[in-house]
Parts: sequence; structure tokens; C-alpha cells
Amino acid sequence: MAVVVVLAFTLNLLALQDRTATVQVAVADRPISAGSTFSTDNVRTVEIAGDFEGLASLVQQSQLQSFEGWVVERFVPEGGLIDVSMLVEPGAPTGLRSMSIPVEVEHAAGGTIGTGDRIDIISVVDGAARYVTTDVEVLGVSETESGSFGAAGSYHIVVAVDAEQALELAQAIKAASIEIVRSTGAPKIEEGVGVGDS
Repeated sequence: MAVVVVLAFTLNLLALQDRTATVQVAVADRPISAGSTFSTDNVRTVEIAGDFEGLASLVQQSQLQSFEGWVVERFVPEGGLIDVSMLVEPGAPTGLRSMSIPVEVEHAAGGTIGTGDRIDIISVVDGAARYVTTDVEVLGVSETESGSFGAAGSYHIVVAVDAEQALELAQAIKAASIEIVRSTGAPKIEEGVGVGDS
């Protein structure tokens, strides 16, 4: 009887070990092209051994939601394993691009602009000022050499823009002086408004 009990306990233990010896990982449910947005709708999960050597580099079921919306850097064939290294966190909200604006602190609200702020960007050409783009989200700012945003000097602000705004900004940066207005909480301004046109 004791032998039977021990045998039953051992079999139950092995069964439990078998159930925990595998891990669910993500594979492409259909081909995923490079540059696509990662979505749980495009993947399914399969079981692999928990002691698989490359397990740490694979996207596991528990991680799927945290990678939602990231960019798939390389093509993944149908059934291909999703490797963490092929996923890149987007630099801007969905559908937008990130762009850096070099500007002197004294022309950027004295360096008081921070991540998450909204800004308006003004271009001044031949004494005429106009809004290049408005209500743009700030994704990040660089520190000045002194480490203080209030110090004078050059730094840059990273913003989220669409393709048209990126072109307008590139032209303004190249050909004109830039003024950045911190507009967080302020009423929106219609883009293209000029305040110094003659």
C-alpha cells in the first residue's frame, strides 16, 4: 500500500512538472512585413520547452500586451517566432513621426518646456512671423551643458509630427529663425496664421 501511495505521489509530481515545463511564446499567425505595427491580432502562441536555450529572447504570452503598438523591424514569415530584438518602441504616437528641433534655450520659453508639453512653432522670415505648426506634442528635450533648462545655450526638442508638418519644420529650420511657444492648456491656433505678413 505504501508503495502504491509513493508511486501515485511521484506520478502526480511528474505530471505537475510536465505542465510547468513548457512556456507559451508568440509566433506570426500570418506574414508580418518589416515596418508593420505589432499587434496581438497578428500572432498566436505555441508551447516550447521551458528550458529552451533562447527562451529569454522570445516574446512570451505574458509580454504580448506590453509590446502592442511597437514596430516590427524585420520581416517575419507565417509561423516564425517573434524575437524581442525585432521589436522597436515607436518614437511617436501611432501614425506620427518624431523629429528634433535644434533651438537656443532663450527661443524656447526659456528652457521651461518638458516632455508631454504642447508647443507652437513660429518661423520668422524677413521680419514676418507665422505659425509653422501648432499644438505639437513634445516627446523629449535635451539638457543644456549646465544640466539646467534655464541656462542659455543650444539644445533640442523632440516632437511628434505628421509627414507634412515634418517638411514644414525642416524648411523653417533650414531657412529661418525658430521661436517655440509653450502652449500647454492654451486655446488652439489655426495653422498657417501670420502675424507679421506685409
